[in-house]
Amino acid sequence: MSDTMKVVPGVLEAFNAANSAAGATISAAGSADAAAMSSAVATAIGPIGLIYLNGFLPAMFTNLTQTVDVGLNHTLIGAATEVTKVSTVATDASFT
Repeated sequence: MSDTMKVVPGVLEAFNAANSAAGATISAAGSADAAAMSSAVATAIGPIGLIYLNGFLPAMFTNLTQTVDVGLNHTLIGAATEVTKVSTVATDASFT
């Protein structure tokens, strides 16, 4: 086993792009899903089922916030990967 770590900037760029895209997609899908679910539930339950909204709306809010949080985490992973790439390339350049 070697003590050498090899960092490949192109691989980090691909990892960054994948996580950034996943973050945007997850956040957009969660927002669209929440809007569609709100509309569907309001139409489906009508005034008679209004009492069920007391349970449904907090659960839907939690689902949406957690979905957006997952999307944000992917975006942050992409950003941290970019910082790692830039700092590694700069450090390597300082040794040449």
